[in-house]
Amino acid sequence: MITLVAFCLITTGIIAGIFIKNRYLNQDPVKLITSIQQNASLAIGNVHQVSTRDGIKEWILDARSAHVVDESKQLMLEDVTIVYFVKNGKEVQLTANRGILKTETKDIEVTGQVVLTYSNYTLETEQMNYDHGHRMLFSSNPVKIIGDAINLTADSMKYDLTANQTWFQRNVEVLLRENPI
Repeated sequence: MITLVAFCLITTGIIAGIFIKNRYLNQDPVKLITSIQQNASLAIGNVHQVSTRDGIKEWILDARSAHVVDESKQLMLEDVTIVYFVKNGKEVQLTANRGILKTETKDIEVTGQVVLTYSNYTLETEQMNYDHGHRMLFSSNPVKIIGDAINLTADSMKYDLTANQTWFQRNVEVLLRENPI
């Protein structure tokens, strides 16, 4: 009889402990994510992240879904939209099918129908990277830019978001229109 009562008390204590732990973790998503084993992956829907530096908003990332990969400290993203803020008050919008956000450095790589829109210009490519430390967008893949008065193609490009300057490299071809539509 004593054994049965002790067994019931121990079982009740274990169940109560599991309930309290799960309730505590559900209230703090960061603790929930870090409590998952290192090799596990976690799927997240509708991701929204804002990056600021010295109180200034640098970019906003939205994605339909993400998979957390703890061992590589990366978020694998699907249907990505990123808005970068430049000092002149304008915004640069990037969309892509997939992306990888490196959670420690905030560097980003996007692939699949990458479209970058700024003012009246649209850039298209298949792959682009963002170096967060230098606030630099760059692509080693061919790019095509379409604007009101210009069409441009190049084998690669770099765009400095801080200086608002762009460099194109190798096989650069430019078509200027005198009377833009």
